Amino acid sequence: MSLSLILTFLIPTGLVLVFKLINKQNKPPISGVYQQNTKFYWFKFVFMYVILTLRQLKNSWSRQNAVDTGKSDDGNIHVHQQDVALESKYNLNGNPKAIDAVYLNGVNSKGDALICGLARRLTNVDSFLYLKINGEELLLSPVLPDTYQEQNKDEEGEYKINGLEIVNFIPMRTWKVTYNGDMKLRNNTEKKQKVKVDLIWSADFAPFNYDNQMSPKGLARDMAREKWSREHFKLLEKLHQTHYEQMGDLEGTVTIDGKETQISIPAVRDHSFGPFRDWRTFHRYVYHFIFLENGDRMAIGTVCQPAILSHLTIGYLCRQSDQGVVAVESSDFQLYQHGEHQVLPRDYAFSFKAGSQTYTIRLQVDDEDIFYIGKDRVAKFYERWCTVDVNGVKGKACVEWHYNNQAESS
Repeated sequence: MSLSLILTFLIPTGLVLVFKLINKQNKPPISGVYQQNTKFYWFKFVFMYVILTLRQLKNSWSRQNAVDTGKSDDGNIHVHQQDVALESKYNLNGNPKAIDAVYLNGVNSKGDALICGLARRLTNVDSFLYLKINGEELLLSPVLPDTYQEQNKDEEGEYKINGLEIVNFIPMRTWKVTYNGDMKLRNNTEKKQKVKVDLIWSADFAPFNYDNQMSPKGLARDMAREKWSREHFKLLEKLHQTHYEQMGDLEGTVTIDGKETQISIPAVRDHSFGPFRDWRTFHRYVYHFIFLENGDRMAIGTVCQPAILSHLTIGYLCRQSDQGVVAVESSDFQLYQHGEHQVLPRDYAFSFKAGSQTYTIRLQVDDEDIFYIGKDRVAKFYERWCTVDVNGVKGKACVEWHYNNQAESS
């Protein structure tokens, strides 16, 4: 068959396919929110995968180059200069939308649990503390279910409010969590107990930085699903925040009405900061923090911020066997299939892939509580403590379900 005959056949066929592609209608968003693959999805995926892979390689080279040229310690025995910068307090610089937030969340096999967070803003903080020890009733910090508070002069510029203080000792190594004050019983909020918390958080694994350690394939997949425009990428840049997490252990004492208890809880710690965070831009998210009996730990979630990414898979796996920290590559957890209208499942399952292995998670909810962020309660959160099974390995989890709460707050 001659070349001209082949071209005579291929060119019209190609033109027809191109014409069909151009005129193909995109599928509407699921529930009016969650974008589906567009007609140019695969072109966009390949483009973003290449860009993100190169960006990740550049960041890795930059970090190693700082060590090789003597500008930084290697991050093993001594702390890397990039990590020192990350652990520093963020300068809010007079910006009311800027944020600098720290957070700890952990639960052990006995059900002992602690969750605390403190987000610094220019004129206020959003802060809370949950504590459950020895199978006793869940204790709440005094202002819960609200979190909005104003610091006094001595507290300004610190992760500190009304008896709660979170302090960094060694970057990416050690933090201290203290509290001294009243807490209320969840089922009898009029009853107060005197509580003193004195805990040290120590790292067990390397940190995971969402700026440069996410799976390029997974992120490219989620970005390619969205409608692209110049305005879209400008907004993506505007809403960007630095966020990293690290798995470790909380150890120390908790004293409740004079009774002191030694505790040891596997816990995640995170730090988020940036010039802009507005909870009204989020539709919802679900984020699982899982602590297994074999020492493995993982964080896996899905975020919906419709203006930029209507479905973003996030997470990482910490392997006890080799101390590896690897990014989640994919997950079949779909937000629209789980509690879209705040009817939250009490038991459910999903799978994710990390480090070329697939993990199936089964969860049974044991307990939960609700709190709000913002003076006007613009964000609503369900903290849910669960029993889990991951590929046959038992464990505990705390799962955070967030919903945009503007309809209720207005």
